[in-house]
Amino acid sequence: ACKSPQELIRLSEKRYREQISDVADRFASQFPKQKIILLSGPSSAGKTTTSHNLDTELEKRGIHTFPLSLDDFFFDRDRAPLMADGKPDLETPELIDTETLENCLKVLFKEGKADFPIFDFKLGKRSDQVWTHEHDENTAIIIEGLHALNPLISDRPVFADALKLYISIKTEYYLGDERLISTREMRFIRRIIRDNNFRGCAPQDTIAMWENVVRGEERHIRPFRTNADVWIDSLHLYEPSLYRPFAEKLLPECLDIPECAGIAKELLDKLSHFEPMSPVGIPSDSLMREFIDGI
Repeated sequence: ACKSPQELIRLSEKRYREQISDVADRFASQFPKQKIILLSGPSSAGKTTTSHNLDTELEKRGIHTFPLSLDDFFFDRDRAPLMADGKPDLETPELIDTETLENCLKVLFKEGKADFPIFDFKLGKRSDQVWTHEHDENTAIIIEGLHALNPLISDRPVFADALKLYISIKTEYYLGDERLISTREMRFIRRIIRDNNFRGCAPQDTIAMWENVVRGEERHIRPFRTNADVWIDSLHLYEPSLYRPFAEKLLPECLDIPECAGIAKELLDKLSHFEPMSPVGIPSDSLMREFIDGI
């Protein structure tokens, strides 16, 4: 990356965007018989930006889109089941009100208009307000969420013809024969940076919750990735170089906290093998902006 960072950026962006373009071509060829895209993936896979990019590509093909987040269909947090340690399990798909989701879509397709719920994350419960969407036959729906491919959702009759997408990181980094950065570690680094930038969550707090996040992925997300029609690899090859300066700013504060010092040191050591890269040359609409902006 240090020899030609701009070329590496260009190739990485091209690699990702070609995948999105291919998905758009596939969906457009089946539209309007196929009206819904289900987009799933683990934490920090890049679902939000990919949903926006699919919207852009489908608009180029004359198809309007209506984005829908499964997050707005959460039950109130106080309904979350408790884990063995007594903490609420906020990673379970059982917290998604699938009946309301399906009913909203049925009304939308039948009447061309429907009211959709809004989840208030600050209060941890559904808002008293709703938002109304008017629909037409030239509009596709992109439903994005951690559990979009879980059978509790994807097996609902309204999704029988949906295009099912799974996005995550599939490419790993090796130093000789030794794996240097795994796919999960790369998503972990993404999340530490993003949570600090956009969610007011300190690195030590993200590290503390990561074990529960991974546990939820293993139970509720990864087992159903094989149900996807298309897999998208969201890795951009220059990521370790891009993240190194951010990590070196955020993680040192964890080194004095026993509970997260070991993990912080390990991540810093792994990233030290890569030349640091400035974010200046990263395109403004890059998926990387989902994680790095704001610091």
